[in-house]
Amino acid sequence: MLPLTNSLRFAWRKVLLSLTLLFGLALFFWPPRTLRSDNFVFYFPNSRHVIPLEIIESTKYLPLLQVLNLVGKVNGLQEKRNTLEVGFGNTQIELREGDPTIRIAKETISLSAPILVSNGKWMVPTDFLTNVVPKLTNQVMEYQEGTNRIFLGDVKPGSFSLRYGQVSNGVRLTFQFTDKVTIRTASANGKWILYLGDHPIEPLEQSYHFQSPYIADVTFEDQDGQPKLVITPSAAGLNFYPELAEGGKVLLADVLKPPSPVPQPLPPSGPAPTTAGAPATPVPSPGAAEETPATQPGPPLPVVALDAGHGGGDAGGRSRDGVTEKDLVAQLVARVRLALLETGKYRIVLSRPGDVDATFEQRTEAANVAGAAYFLSFHAGDLGGSSPRIAVYTYQPPQLPRLAAGSGTRLSFVPWNHVQEAHLDQSRQLAQTLQQQFAQIAGVTADTPTAAPVHILRSANAPAVAIEIGSLTPDSDASPLTDPPFQQQLAAAVAKVFAALQGGGA
Repeated sequence: MLPLTNSLRFAWRKVLLSLTLLFGLALFFWPPRTLRSDNFVFYFPNSRHVIPLEIIESTKYLPLLQVLNLVGKVNGLQEKRNTLEVGFGNTQIELREGDPTIRIAKETISLSAPILVSNGKWMVPTDFLTNVVPKLTNQVMEYQEGTNRIFLGDVKPGSFSLRYGQVSNGVRLTFQFTDKVTIRTASANGKWILYLGDHPIEPLEQSYHFQSPYIADVTFEDQDGQPKLVITPSAAGLNFYPELAEGGKVLLADVLKPPSPVPQPLPPSGPAPTTAGAPATPVPSPGAAEETPATQPGPPLPVVALDAGHGGGDAGGRSRDGVTEKDLVAQLVARVRLALLETGKYRIVLSRPGDVDATFEQRTEAANVAGAAYFLSFHAGDLGGSSPRIAVYTYQPPQLPRLAAGSGTRLSFVPWNHVQEAHLDQSRQLAQTLQQQFAQIAGVTADTPTAAPVHILRSANAPAVAIEIGSLTPDSDASPLTDPPFQQQLAAAVAKVFAALQGGGA
């Protein structure tokens, strides 16, 4: 019996080992919760607000407190172990984590998915907008299930249709809008972008796909609150000619092959003749890298590194209405990036491309490896009662022991944690110029630049500053900081400073 017992034990060990291995692989390849981030836009008659949206296991979720503070006012909050009670006007709302129902006064409302808590925020599925919000407010609401935008109050969104047609040496896209639009063009990440002005738009179709040698697809996008069309060409090297017609209600966009070069005879002596009705200058073909502006080929452009503080599991500060520091500064960096690219004078490197918690060293290493000419780190915190408020910081190094006079000792290299010390004068000049521009924004308090032992700056091998936006505190709402006009003015101020730096005007 002993040999049989040993054989059984050996067999069971093999079975257990195999099961353990399979279980481990299952956990590795099949995590319990899949999550990605996106944005959701709330359109009001005189404003628009962008809040983060999370897609968890194929269900779209919104942060409860931010939604409530956009459509009304939260005046009480009591959180227990797995439950949350919210005072909203004269109404009491009760939720339980993992439960798909919500109690409002004495009524129970069922949602399509359970309430969750993600990164410390209470999250509700998007059908909360249609099932619960109308019971809490008297606002007129227009929301199409599945989209990432909602229109509240007396907002009349426009729309458009698209027609595809052939023209000589290319194709023409004809966009027919229900309301007048204005256009501004850019190119990024291999695509053409058409900004359509400020009027809200609800597209009939979110995207159009083509089997064409010229156009791959056309997508409507407003994730930052700015309606735009993103056009993806099927090949590189094509020219793009957009033009408005019929008072701004029709947009004609031609995508053409560039003409073959033809040898030209030498021009006769004397002044060159002028040509009436010359075709519009095409939007340049989009570059391959997102951080490269749409410019003609030329000398390499200097790099600006933009760092959005915190990220991932590190949410940073949080406001009373649920806005986290990591989300707020990511919005600011996105606007600053676009504003700098539009100057055509810089390439952009993002130290935190997405919702990740990179270390200080990883962030500055990304900038240093790219040869950044400037480094800007964005944060938000408690800067006192007034809001919005902006403070600019430079690095304050620790007091280092001095070498004895006449010792002849010489440093053969500079450690990375001291490299910023070689740029302190330029950093202080950059901080001063930024503060002067911020001070010109109406309603903004811009503090005098100060030096502080800011860890993220010490290893930046370029003029570097930290820009803190406030006040983001648990006792105040973040609406002054998330207001799109404020964010756009801040981005424009940064772009103005850097345009002047590159042009020698600052």
